[in-house]
Amino acid sequence: MESRSSNIVIYAAMGGSFLFLLYASNFFSLSSISMLLSWGSLGLLWLLKRIPSFQAPPRRILFLLLAAFITLRYWMFRTFESLLFITFWDSVGMMLLYLAETYGILIYFLGMFVSAWPLQRGPAPQPESPDSWPTVDVFLPTYTEPPEIVMTTAIACTQLDYPKDKLNIFILDDGSTLERRNAPDLETAKAAWDRYNTLSSIAKTLGVIYLTRERNSRAKAGNLNEALGIHTLRGKDGMSRDRLDWLKETLRLDMGKTASRGELILMLDCDNVPARDFLKNTAGYFLKDPNLFLVQTPHFFINPNPVEKNLGTYESSPGENEMFYSSIQVGLDFWNSSFFCGSAAVVRRKHLERIGGIQGDTITEDAETSLALHRQGLRSVYVTRPMVCGLSPETFDGFMIQRSRWTQGMLQIFSLKNPLFAKGLNWAQRICYLNSCMFWFFGLARLIFFISPLLYLFFGVRVYNASEWQVLAYAVPHILGSILATDYLYGKVRHPFFSELYEAVQSIYLVPVILSTILNPRGPRFKVTPKGKSLVEEFLSPLAGPFYILFFLSIMGVLAAVFRWIEYPREAFAILICFFWNLFNFVFVLLCLGVVWELQQRRRYHRIWIEGQVDVTIPRLGITVPGALQDISLGGVSIRPAETVPTNEDEPVVIRAPRPGGDPYALAASIKRRSVRKKNPEWGCEFAIPDLAVFADIVSFVYGDSNRWVRFWEVRKEHPARILRGFFSLMRIGWKGTYRNFRGILFPFWNRFGPSMRELPRRLAIGLSLRKKIMKALFAGFPQRRSAMGVPPK
Repeated sequence: MESRSSNIVIYAAMGGSFLFLLYASNFFSLSSISMLLSWGSLGLLWLLKRIPSFQAPPRRILFLLLAAFITLRYWMFRTFESLLFITFWDSVGMMLLYLAETYGILIYFLGMFVSAWPLQRGPAPQPESPDSWPTVDVFLPTYTEPPEIVMTTAIACTQLDYPKDKLNIFILDDGSTLERRNAPDLETAKAAWDRYNTLSSIAKTLGVIYLTRERNSRAKAGNLNEALGIHTLRGKDGMSRDRLDWLKETLRLDMGKTASRGELILMLDCDNVPARDFLKNTAGYFLKDPNLFLVQTPHFFINPNPVEKNLGTYESSPGENEMFYSSIQVGLDFWNSSFFCGSAAVVRRKHLERIGGIQGDTITEDAETSLALHRQGLRSVYVTRPMVCGLSPETFDGFMIQRSRWTQGMLQIFSLKNPLFAKGLNWAQRICYLNSCMFWFFGLARLIFFISPLLYLFFGVRVYNASEWQVLAYAVPHILGSILATDYLYGKVRHPFFSELYEAVQSIYLVPVILSTILNPRGPRFKVTPKGKSLVEEFLSPLAGPFYILFFLSIMGVLAAVFRWIEYPREAFAILICFFWNLFNFVFVLLCLGVVWELQQRRRYHRIWIEGQVDVTIPRLGITVPGALQDISLGGVSIRPAETVPTNEDEPVVIRAPRPGGDPYALAASIKRRSVRKKNPEWGCEFAIPDLAVFADIVSFVYGDSNRWVRFWEVRKEHPARILRGFFSLMRIGWKGTYRNFRGILFPFWNRFGPSMRELPRRLAIGLSLRKKIMKALFAGFPQRRSAMGVPPK
C-alpha cells in the first residue's frame, strides 16, 4: 500500500509539472524574454548535466522537466506560429515536416517518461535448501539453424547450476516437422529428415528431450505451445486435444517422456548460450512473488551486427542492443512494464496457461504475451545482469529481416491490441507499451527529415516558416537541448548520433513495411532471422541500391544550394539552413554506404575480447608459462604469454584455467599463430576437440562465466564519447566506409580495364604524332597560304 501511495504522489507531481510546463511554454511573448528564457534554460540544463547528483531520482526528474520545457516551447511555437503557407505544395511539405517533428517530440517525451526512474535489480538469492526450489523446463525452439549451434546451447543447458532432478531440457525442432519431412519438394524433405536424425541423435547423446510436431502452424508461438501442452482451436491451423491424441496414437509420434511439466519455463533461442548461474540468479524471484509471471534478462551478443562489423565500431562503442537492455528495460521495470523479449527469460507456467499460452495473433509473440499477462494484473521483473551469449545476424539483409519482423509485430500490436485502450493496464503501463509500439514508425519520420531540405533546394518548396530570430529563440535551443538530454539518458550505452545512424540505415526499407502493416495488420508472416553465416569474401549487399540514389540526391542538393545562393540572395538564411541540413543527412548516407559493403567473416566461430589469466603448459619443453587471455571462441584462444618462449609451428600445448566450483580446465590445443603486438608476443591457439566430452568442457570454459559478459559491457561504458567528438568520429567512419564501398565496386573494373587505361596517354601521344606525319605527307608540295600581312600564318 505504501508503494502504491508513493507512486500516486509521483504521478501527481509529474502530471502537475507537465501542466505547468504547458502553461509556461507559451507564457512569454516578448522577443528578448523568449530568447533569454530559451538560452538560459539551455545553459541551466548543461550545468545540471555536469552535476553527478542529478543523475539519480528525484533530481533526475527536475533535469528531464527542464529539457521537456525547452522542447515544449518549440512545439508550441511550431504549432501556433509557424504553420503559415501560400501554395498547395508549401502546405504539403510544411505539414509533412510538422507531423514528423511532432512524432519525434512525442517519442522524445515518452522516452523521458519511461526512463525517468530506472530500477536496477540484481540477482535474487535462492533458499539454501534446494527442496523448495521450483522445477524448471528449458525450451530451445529451433527452425533452420545449424545443428551445431543447437548442440552448443543444449550442452550449456546441461551445465546449468541447478538440481538435475528439477531440470528438464527440450529441443523443440520446427525444422523437422512431419509437414516438412513429407514436403513435395524433395530437397526440403531430405533436409528435414537429415535434421531430424541429427538433432534427435544429439538429444539422445546429451540426455535431453527432443520434440517435433505435425505442422508448422503459428510459427514460434505454435512450437512453444505444443511443448507446453496447450492446444486450442485457433483458426484453420489450430489443433485440438483430440486431434493431438489421435496423432499420438495413429502416427505414433515420439512425443517423449515428455510432456513439459515444470513450474517455470526458461525460454532460450537456440543460439543463446546460457551461463551456469542463470537459474540461480533468476528463479528466486518467483518464490518471493506468486503474481510474478516473468523475469527477463539482457541479450548479450558475441559477434557484431552488420552495422558494427562493416563500420568497425564494435570494439570502440557500446553495442546497439545495450541501450535497450541497459537503459530502456530498467526504466520500463519501474512502471511494471518490462516485457518478454523472446529469449533469456524465465516465465511461470500457470500464468501462461491462464491466457492460453504464448500469444500468436502477431509475429512478435513475446511482447504480445507480456501485454496479455500485464492486463491480468500480473508483474514482471527485469534483471540487468547479462547471462546469455547469442548471435547477431551477420549480413545486412539478415539484419533487415529481423528489424522488419520487429516493426511488423509491434505495429500489429498497435493496430490490433492498442495498449491505450487495453483493459487491465494502468495508465503508466499504457504509456510504456505505447512508446514501445510507436517507436517503430521512425522510418516514416526519418525519410521526411531526409527529403525536406531537398524539396526546398530542388523545387523551392517552403517546408519551414520561421525568421532568423525565431530559429535562434526556439529551434536551436530545442535541438541542442534534446541532444543534451539524449546524451544524459543514454550517453553511457549509446554514443552520440548512433541512434540516427541505425534509424537512417533501416528507414528506407521499413517505410513499405510500415505502410503495408498499417493497411493490413493481419498480413505479416513470421520470418526466421538467418544466423551463423560465414562470409568468405567482401561483397556488396543486394539491398545497397537505394543508398546510392540518396548519395547522388545529396550531392545534387549541395549543387542546388550553390545555385540558389547565387540566384536568390534574399533567401540566404533559408538556403544556409537547408544546405547544412542536407550535409548532416549526407554524413549518414555515407555511413549507410559503408554498412552495405559486407566485410569478410571467415571464422567458423565468433571470438570476443576478454580478460583473464591462464597457464600454458608446453610438454616438449616441460615448462608452464603464465599468460593473459586476449580473446576467446569455441575454436580457440589468443594468449599473451608473460615471457618469450621458442615454440614450433603447431606446437602442442595444454591451457589451464580456473573453473568456478570445480577442478581447473585442462584444454589441449596447438599454437597456430605466433605474432608480436606492441612489442609483446602473442599466440593464437586452436583447441583440439577429439570428442563430445572435450567440446562440452570448451563450451563451459567459453560461455559458463557470466562475469565475462558483465565486464565486457562495463568496459565499453567507462568511456562515453563527447557529443562533438562523436559526430566528427562518425564523419570519419562514414568517409572510410564509403571509400571501401566504391573501391570494392571499382576494383574488379580496374583490374580488367586498368592496364589498357594506363596505356591510353601513350597511345594518344603516338596517335597524335602519326597524325602530324600523315598530314605533312599529304600536303607536301602545296603552296603555303599567305595571310593578309603577306607572311605565312603562325
